[in-house]
Amino acid sequence: MHGPLIGLALAALLWGCAPRVGHPRVTYGDVATLPLVQPSTDRRRWYLPVHSNRAGPHVLFLDTGYDFSTCDDDLVQRLGLRTRGRAQIRGELGKVPASKARLPPIEVGGHRVEDLVCHVRDLGSTSSIRDPSEVPVAGVLGMDVLSRFHVVFDPKAGEVQLRDPRTTQPLPRSGSGVVRLRKGAFNWTGKRLRLRLQVEGRTLWPILDTGATNTYVDGERAGLDASYEVDGVTIRGTGSSGSSTRTVSYYDVHDVKLGDVRTTSVTLMDRDRPWWQPGLLGLDLLSRFRQEYDFPRRRGRLTAVRASPLPQWTARPTDKDVIRLSDPKD
Repeated sequence: MHGPLIGLALAALLWGCAPRVGHPRVTYGDVATLPLVQPSTDRRRWYLPVHSNRAGPHVLFLDTGYDFSTCDDDLVQRLGLRTRGRAQIRGELGKVPASKARLPPIEVGGHRVEDLVCHVRDLGSTSSIRDPSEVPVAGVLGMDVLSRFHVVFDPKAGEVQLRDPRTTQPLPRSGSGVVRLRKGAFNWTGKRLRLRLQVEGRTLWPILDTGATNTYVDGERAGLDASYEVDGVTIRGTGSSGSSTRTVSYYDVHDVKLGDVRTTSVTLMDRDRPWWQPGLLGLDLLSRFRQEYDFPRRRGRLTAVRASPLPQWTARPTDKDVIRLSDPKD
């Protein structure tokens, strides 16, 4: 009996010593404006340029659909960081084992983020994110960091702004384009938020997910009639293999609102999945708006814009609009 008890005690000790995700320290400075860029392997989603003296230039995937930031295992190796503890990430395509690492301080314009603990895994084989030939992907910037700011996503200007929520004028409770954000059911420790989506008069609350190319809904539960179905569609996302073959239903919807803001027609998607997985509000709809989110107060404001093509990534290590990752202390 002593062996199993000792094993459990050691496991608990190791777990207690492991760094905790979701608790970075932020020292606020001036408004940080960062360019949205895209690598050659992904011309539909949003990335931010990153530079480290030790690891060189990278891009960082920008994803409000991730509760906690993630580091690619190659970045952790290049920085010489120590991984500790174990974690299990539940994604759209299944569970993924991960370890954890504490990153050195990050400079974002005038802001400083310290004690950011990220999940560590091989993004290339366990997600939809692929390394292009020109620049490696550092990881995913998730809501553990983004939720600490008053954030503006502007697809027309091709930029994102991170503001100090303490000194930024709070968004009003109501008014033109104002939307409410709320946490999902059973999301006690998570940081993802939901935004009301109205389709054909039906109200849904999908997760605000800048990491999703398309918007996914539970069409059957919403009472929608599929326009058509396609078998054998390859779905990419977080999971043990990073991709899965599914049957996908498509819904051509003409009456669409985000909050109370009407937009033009869109084709929504649904795929075979467990009943408890939530819908995802993706960039096919989000990129139609300048989005301002007062995350601490769970409010947003949407303004319709016409998105501009984003530039392909280029190395700009001397520019101020690059996220800078400090050298780790040896």
